[in-house]
Amino acid sequence: MKKPLPKSFAKKSVISQPSQADTSHLVELFNQNKNDELEKTARSLLVKYPKHGFTWKVLGAVLQRLGKLDESLEAKRKSAELLPQDAEASYNLGNALNEVGKLAEAEESYRRALKINPNFKKANYNLGLVLQNQNRTTEAEASYHREIAINPNFAEVHNNLGNVVKDLGNLAEAEICYRRALAVNPHFFQAYTNLLYTLAHNPDISPEAAFQEAVRFGDAVSQNIKPAIHSSENRDPAKRLRVGMVSGDFWNHAVAYFIEPLLACFDKNQFELVAYYNNTKNDNFTQRIKTYFSGWRDVEALSDIQLAQQMANDGIDIAIDLSGHTDKNRLQAFVYKPAPIQISWLGYPATTGLKTMDYYLVDNDWCPVGMFDNYFVEKLVQLPSALTFTVPENSPPVVDTPALKNGHITFGSFNRTSKLTQPTLDLWCEVLKEIPTAKMILGNVSDEPLQRQLENEFSRRGVPVERLTFYAKKSISDYLALHGEVDFILDTFPYNGGTTTGFALWMGVPVLTYAWESLAGRGGVVMLSRVELQNDFVAHSSEEFIEMAKAWANNVDGLQNLRHQLRDRMKNSQKSKPEHVVAGFQAALKIMWQRFCASLPVESFTVPQ
Repeated sequence: MKKPLPKSFAKKSVISQPSQADTSHLVELFNQNKNDELEKTARSLLVKYPKHGFTWKVLGAVLQRLGKLDESLEAKRKSAELLPQDAEASYNLGNALNEVGKLAEAEESYRRALKINPNFKKANYNLGLVLQNQNRTTEAEASYHREIAINPNFAEVHNNLGNVVKDLGNLAEAEICYRRALAVNPHFFQAYTNLLYTLAHNPDISPEAAFQEAVRFGDAVSQNIKPAIHSSENRDPAKRLRVGMVSGDFWNHAVAYFIEPLLACFDKNQFELVAYYNNTKNDNFTQRIKTYFSGWRDVEALSDIQLAQQMANDGIDIAIDLSGHTDKNRLQAFVYKPAPIQISWLGYPATTGLKTMDYYLVDNDWCPVGMFDNYFVEKLVQLPSALTFTVPENSPPVVDTPALKNGHITFGSFNRTSKLTQPTLDLWCEVLKEIPTAKMILGNVSDEPLQRQLENEFSRRGVPVERLTFYAKKSISDYLALHGEVDFILDTFPYNGGTTTGFALWMGVPVLTYAWESLAGRGGVVMLSRVELQNDFVAHSSEEFIEMAKAWANNVDGLQNLRHQLRDRMKNSQKSKPEHVVAGFQAALKIMWQRFCASLPVESFTVPQ
């Protein structure tokens, strides 16, 4: 039963605070991690001394250790109230408020701590996290810089500053931040994985350089680790396979839109699916996705070796990483080789760099045979089709192309701002200057200073801000409806849109994409090939991109006709049908398993149609 926190007595205690011996005993119990005894002792003291702020502070800390977050928050509120000049008390309250998602109150508490002590370590860092979670990116950047000035040997703040400046489109600066984090702590592999993700966005980084960096990551993270903790005794080629999927994205996330339709079509007689979910987010997507798995494990609290051991204990035959070098990945668990066969797929369009990862799944539209083999540690497996897409429920209807009523073309982009590279902005502005009556909508810009920055980027390239309209991040229904204001999308490069392209096509809006020399730069090719637009909306040079944009801007009737065809094209696309994708996927798993059972080496292969 939840114990009530002690209430103040109506009469004042004769003694206003406990003795030095009492408080020393609290500290001793805290340092010895005797948490149950500490909670009991602190509560007993507070019955006698209900206004002793230090005891409230200790109680708040131990309740957090014990997972009693609501009670911990209440104790920390009391501590901050009784100790108005104690920066730590306000800081602790900020942490508790942040943990339960009360961001505005958490911000206020961190700012109060910093007002008391401007040099309080980690207060600026946690304030930056709160600001970042409120899409106040430029304010978060400033907060992280203040933390670095106070605490330069704190690897996490360099890493988070890298995340912020990446979102602001400053890829070179982000790379510097991640490398500084690694200089402070060479074993802080989250910074390394963020570095690799950023390199995939950078047009100045060659595929060879990105590949070599991934290999260095793989070597670093694998040092002093002996792989193969799995058991390989049961090599029955006809057995029902246990397939483990590891992801932090089983919620309303881009990856979920691609994976959900496949999960629904799996042959449960041949495959048993087990999820390893590395997140605490739980929404309607999560609840639906859970129903497709026979086993579901929440693993965020597990260490890498614990997660690997869990998969091995579960008897996983094939372990699939769905994250790569994206947020919430658990690649380090795959270093231990918890399953005989390990695959990376879907979440990240490049190599993991791990020698323990066996395969990466592609198809010929996305990765023509032989094109990128040299840039993967994994062996590439060609499926008949590697991608399908979940269309959003209750989507708004497709409307006429807006140029018919506006009298001018409206371009659009709804990609993440980290994809708005300098070459992308250069090319878009050339298009806008070639079509002087055209306007452009940019979505997903929730930070006003970031909007000003983007306005300046367009202005200095000769495109006045009057031709631009910005929208903050919207709900899914409002976001889909916003496509009704766009004639066609201009894609980003070298990292194309994925989910954004799928949404646009579903809403009848074609996407003009620039195919690049990486998997990340061919996402547009894949999606457009599904609706047979690869010859009309895929450019292979900046000159071709501009000419295609001009041609379609002068063909409003063609845009109108296409607009009312695209939804049916997506519905009827054979390559996009989940059952077609799953058939090839399951066949690939069977081939991999049969090769393993026969003790054959891991090699690239093509799954027959």
